[in-house]
Amino acid sequence: MIHNFLFINPLIQRLAIICRQYLLFIFCIYSLLCHATLYQVGPDKTYTSPNALYSANVVQAGDTIEIDAADYIGQESLAVWFANDLVIRGVGGRPHLIADGAYIFGKGIWVLAGNDITVENIEFSGASVPSENGSGIRVDGFGFTIRHCYFHDNENGILSINTPNNGDILIEHSEFAHNGFGDGFTHNVYINSANSLTFRYNYSHHAIIGHCLKSRADQNFIYHNRIMDEQTGISSRLIDISNGGFSIIMGNLLMQGPNATNNNLIGYGLEGLTNPSPELYVINNTFVNKRATSCIFLSIQNGTSIANVSNNIFAGTGTIVQGTTTSYVSNYVNTSINQLNFEDEPNFDYQLTSNSPAKNIGTAISNAGTYSLTPIVSYDHPTSFESRVISDGTIDIGAYEFGNNVIPTTPIKKDMTIELGDILIEDTNHGVILTAPNGNCYRLKVDNAGNLTTEFVDCN
Repeated sequence: MIHNFLFINPLIQRLAIICRQYLLFIFCIYSLLCHATLYQVGPDKTYTSPNALYSANVVQAGDTIEIDAADYIGQESLAVWFANDLVIRGVGGRPHLIADGAYIFGKGIWVLAGNDITVENIEFSGASVPSENGSGIRVDGFGFTIRHCYFHDNENGILSINTPNNGDILIEHSEFAHNGFGDGFTHNVYINSANSLTFRYNYSHHAIIGHCLKSRADQNFIYHNRIMDEQTGISSRLIDISNGGFSIIMGNLLMQGPNATNNNLIGYGLEGLTNPSPELYVINNTFVNKRATSCIFLSIQNGTSIANVSNNIFAGTGTIVQGTTTSYVSNYVNTSINQLNFEDEPNFDYQLTSNSPAKNIGTAISNAGTYSLTPIVSYDHPTSFESRVISDGTIDIGAYEFGNNVIPTTPIKKDMTIELGDILIEDTNHGVILTAPNGNCYRLKVDNAGNLTTEFVDCN
């Protein structure tokens, strides 16, 4: 009877198939988690360096690698990670990988050959190779995440593969400084082909003649960063979106210094609009130019279908836009930087003060498709963010909101209450996840002495 019932009820038969497939999927995920391995690297561990673990050829897809804080110099710093979906993080502080003339595969310190690898809390410096484009990280796989890392004094900070791919890239809470060979072809960050780049809460500065950020990704989401030459920098562009594509540049602090080698702060599509959807949205940024000879704040390739430039501060001399905009709304322009009344302009703190002319003169900007063009956070130096609240009913111009520290209080929300008893977490690798005011997440754990410790975790 059961067989006949299924035969005459296609819907139930279909549900049975779906249930079977779902259970198979759960089993596969469970198997993957059960077989993932945690490898610990450090001077007193079985694998004494990243190179020792790489040379052992034991890492498999989905594994986690924890590297103790220490200096790993020369050969011991080098590695190629072939497996997909790895998580590699520094623990107990930030480990420092110092190339000191060594390199691997002719590419730099690390090569991410697998797809969707995550790297957290590691410092890379000194990468150089005979071809003059040595990278702290060279990415040959598709898609990756970089978080809480520091790249400095390399020929490239990050350089990614130029093979067309659908990978998604996330770079956040990281610093890039003094990267570049000095030929104009090497950069703090150079993203080649990718589906999307999200670059947020970063501090990129003092690129050596190259760009602080260069991207050829189809889509670019550049949110709430500090990208600057400062007083001594000699970068080319602060942001170069070489081949256009759907791009949102929102909430950034952008400063061109007196010694910049290129007069553009931002270039869009200047190597040809070859990416799909040539749409550019430049919203609520603070631009400051100190290059006296000439300046173009925004250089936009002709043929850009949408170029929305709104709610920005343009401080200092120069041409605001070279090219054509489709919307230019509520921007504040002043050749005198001092008249903006920034909080501490000499030290690059562009928060607004009570007598700033940029207060309460912004405009609510409609979404770009499904993407909001209203900033809800602001950059918090270094490499973090804080909530942005419109305190007086009208959004302020630029990357900051005056009076942003006035946040309405909200009543406590109790999702769980324990009146009698304890919560026991037996696995020492787990704990209680707490969200900090700036949005970062941390796991609360206890050591063998009963001391509480925290470690950064991804809560997205």
